[in-house]
Amino acid sequence: MYSEPMRRAEEYARRRGLSIEGQIGGGTQGVVLRTNLGTAVKALLDASFYVCERDVYLRLRKLDIDKIRGFWVPRLINHHDELLVIEMQTVHPPYVLDFASAYLDHPPSYMEDSDDAQVREDWEKEKEDQFEDRWPEVRSLISAFRGYGIFLGDLNPRNIAFAD
Repeated sequence: MYSEPMRRAEEYARRRGLSIEGQIGGGTQGVVLRTNLGTAVKALLDASFYVCERDVYLRLRKLDIDKIRGFWVPRLINHHDELLVIEMQTVHPPYVLDFASAYLDHPPSYMEDSDDAQVREDWEKEKEDQFEDRWPEVRSLISAFRGYGIFLGDLNPRNIAFAD
């Protein structure tokens, strides 16, 4: 599954004079690798994921944001549109990662009042179960991102980590 994104990440590293030191993450949208400079290189599986992620990072960079409500957000170092690769700063908890499923300037239907209230209720229940007693804090974080026109799509404990 990752052979093509790995190839593109390695090509990106070669062009930038970086070395790949190992994989630090991956999922349904791509693979994340650590470089010799301590940055992270994320190669996405397709252009739609790449554009979402890149555009969120560009907005955060334009707004000079590296922390929201006490959660670190990786800084964009560089990106390559042809290779579908983003290079970013690495962060430690507490952090928010993974913007490939985010929406800019408009929320997904399941986050807003929709014709199907059950969809929203199911989504809320799933997130409350995932984050347990931290769900109110995550809701506050979601609200802060919304203030910047960023609607987080992939909310899970791998992408939102707490310090303790």
